[in-house]
Amino acid sequence: MGGMLGRLPAPHRRRPTGAMVPSVRVEVTGRDAVVVHPEGEIDYSSLEPLREALLDARIAGVREIVVDLREVTFLDSQGLAVILYAHQRQRSAGGRLVLRNLNENAYRLLAVTNLTTVIDVDHGSSVAPAQSRSGLAAAPLPGQPRTRPGVARR
Repeated sequence: MGGMLGRLPAPHRRRPTGAMVPSVRVEVTGRDAVVVHPEGEIDYSSLEPLREALLDARIAGVREIVVDLREVTFLDSQGLAVILYAHQRQRSAGGRLVLRNLNENAYRLLAVTNLTTVIDVDHGSSVAPAQSRSGLAAAPLPGQPRTRPGVARR
C-alpha cells in the first residue's frame, strides 16, 4: 500500500486559482486496516483524492476502512455519495467502512439521508446510540441522548 500514499496530493498545496487542493492522508493501522484522513472541503470539485484513497485501499485488499472526518470542514451530497459507494464495495467484498469524528453538519447530512442506519459511525470516546438495522451502532440525531460507548461489534 506504500504506493497509494505517494499519489495523494500534498496537504494544503495551492491550485493555480488560489484555492486549496484537498488532502487525504492514509494511515495503515494493521494488516487489513487503514484510516483515511481527508482534510478541508469534500464536494463535487474536490472528490478525487478521497475517491482514489478509498479505491486504492479496496484494491489493496483492506478489510476495514475508517474514514476520519475530524479535519473535514464541509461535506456535500457528492462527497457522501463517494463514501456510500466505498461502503457498498467494502460490504460486498466482506469488509467494512466506518465513519469517525463527524462534525455536526456532516452528521446532519447522514441523518437527513437516513444513512445513519446504513453506514457505521464510530463515536470514539463518546457514547453510541441504539442498534441500527445492520446490528451496528447508528448515530443519534443531534440532541438525542447516546446510550453506549464505542461502536457495537458484530
